[in-house]
Amino acid sequence: MKRRFQKPMLLLLCASLALSVALTGCGAATPKNFPVAVSDTTRSALELNKSSFRDTDLDEIYRFIREGATVSQLNDKYEISCLRQTDSGYSVLYWGTRKILKLDFDAEGNWIAADRLHSLFRLIGSRVKLDNLKEGDPVLKVQQADPTAYFPFLADKTSADLETNHYSEDGYHTRILYDADFNVKSVTYELM
Repeated sequence: MKRRFQKPMLLLLCASLALSVALTGCGAATPKNFPVAVSDTTRSALELNKSSFRDTDLDEIYRFIREGATVSQLNDKYEISCLRQTDSGYSVLYWGTRKILKLDFDAEGNWIAADRLHSLFRLIGSRVKLDNLKEGDPVLKVQQADPTAYFPFLADKTSADLETNHYSEDGYHTRILYDADFNVKSVTYELM
């Protein structure tokens, strides 16, 4: 008789534990100084963006934050639907027609000021264009794969910024590091 009640009690205990875990937050947490939760890392910014923005809208959003808007005001006017955690804080991503706007914030929710060139990026067709790049390839090969990218070390030969960032329409950010001779040192991909 005692055994007959142990099994249902064990099942009831497991079910209540599972419900408790679900209700207390196995999902993404909302960072302390942000109005939204960190986005699902298995989905790209393209999938997460609820609103469709024109490229001119991205310019308006950039001006809005540059003029001193807080992250809460940004969310009120231009809903944040993609918030990513980074090494230095958080990034908010807005997807446009042919561009993506990336705004970086510290952990307190303060915008890490960046000029337009380092915030608004042209999208290349697909990450596949960059998939065949490997260590040792010259920068010319990268330029051919993504002719719209910004190459800071080519614009200013004294620049110590030996990296380029490439954003593709299929939702990937490709970061390429270069050696002193402007040859590819490493290529990394991440979902935007």
